[in-house]
Amino acid sequence: MDDNGAGAPCQSGVRWRVVLCTLVGARLAGRLLTLPHVPDEHDSFLFLRGVARFSIAESRPHWPGYPVYIWVGKAAAALLPDPILALHVVSALSVAVVAWPLALVTRAWSRSLGARRPRDQWAGWAAAALWLVAPVSWVTGSQIVADPLGLLCGVSVLAMAVSGEAGARRRWVGAAALGGLMLGVRLVNLTMLGPIAWKAWRARRERWGRLPAAAALLLALAAGVLPWAAWLAARDPQAYVRAGRTHVRGHFHQWGESIVTDREPARRPWRAMTALVVHGIGGGTPRMGWARAIATAGWLAALAIALMRPLARTREAFLVALWAGPHLLYLFLAHDVAYPKYTMPAVVVAAMVGGLAVASPRPYGLAAILTAIIATASVSAPLAWRQRQQPPAEDRVARFLAAREPAAVVVVGVPALTSYLYELAPRVRAVASPDPASIPRWRGEWEAQGLSVFATAVPPDEPSGWVPVAHFCRDPLIDPRLSAEVWLFAPVTQAPGLPVVACDGG
Repeated sequence: MDDNGAGAPCQSGVRWRVVLCTLVGARLAGRLLTLPHVPDEHDSFLFLRGVARFSIAESRPHWPGYPVYIWVGKAAAALLPDPILALHVVSALSVAVVAWPLALVTRAWSRSLGARRPRDQWAGWAAAALWLVAPVSWVTGSQIVADPLGLLCGVSVLAMAVSGEAGARRRWVGAAALGGLMLGVRLVNLTMLGPIAWKAWRARRERWGRLPAAAALLLALAAGVLPWAAWLAARDPQAYVRAGRTHVRGHFHQWGESIVTDREPARRPWRAMTALVVHGIGGGTPRMGWARAIATAGWLAALAIALMRPLARTREAFLVALWAGPHLLYLFLAHDVAYPKYTMPAVVVAAMVGGLAVASPRPYGLAAILTAIIATASVSAPLAWRQRQQPPAEDRVARFLAAREPAAVVVVGVPALTSYLYELAPRVRAVASPDPASIPRWRGEWEAQGLSVFATAVPPDEPSGWVPVAHFCRDPLIDPRLSAEVWLFAPVTQAPGLPVVACDGG
């Protein structure tokens, strides 16, 4: 996309880049200062294992392998001394750079609505700023998962498609090639390729050079897929197929959080909207804090002002819909809609639309944008700092037990703890049980083996025989998938020192 625009003075293009670079750089600096020190979730451990040594058969990482993400992770780990830090930096850098193609799309969209310079540039900068201060970008976006890098590729595909529709066919070819590479970051981002499929159909009678347009796009897509597909095929293709069958069957029929396995499908839209407001844009009710309430009002005002114009009639709106619609539908149907990371694409679209409020002829757009940015930043910054200061409670429990080996623990009501124990305290015996009444049986067996016994709950038949020895807490707004607090109990006869009842939040 031509950053300067047709006939625009060079000074305007320089100003556009300088402001964007400043926004991205400031956001990245702030994020690096608040990066977490430890893995964020179960998938984080699998990605770390994959960067150390790739093997689908050994879940290093899990299917579909995320080969391009692993390549990037290996490159970052070669440059930085700590692989945990390296993968956190990959995510933080990715979500920061997302602001650039996001701003390009918004600027082009505002121009199609009749905005002239500098209003079109302000729209792009506003969209970038909204994205950069959102908690899903600042907090969730730093986690060790493939979603941030996949989103960067996806938004870049969209930006190249928008530019291609402005007359640069080579951008369409580049978008298709990047789309193929993107599938090696996150395979499910296939649902972001709607613009490529539409262009192949629309230009089916055109020739781009010596090739039909559709063939050129298909070859470009294949060129992006071939490197990582060949890399996977050169390893253990049979293990890849076996793992794929197991993963898909489990995700959609057993342990997955798709609409098929959802125990409360009627509440699914409400959970999705709650995740978008609370974890996506940093909103909420006054009971959650006035900053969240003001952020909600600012975002809603910006969106309302932007939507007063016929946004949907533009070519850019059509491409955004082709890009976001199938992907958001897939996420709603196939994943746990309460997970913050799955709100990333929706927040990108909200930031684009909200940024258009600045280009509105009404005078209130800038005020709404500034209100949303300031209030959202005041929510995200403290939350990001707490994320750094408060590792997951499961992480701290696992390290607590590892320091007290030989030990064993009965895990009740803390489903993620077993994964952390497996990775951080592999010599600690652990049993996950839905019923605290089973704790005495395991206690007797383990005490006979000379192990220190712990539990995350107290058996109902002998409550006076157990005392709390540790209590770990974390702000639940950081990530609702992990525990807000975990108590650790031990038998009175084994309790080390005085009971610890104060909450250790960091």
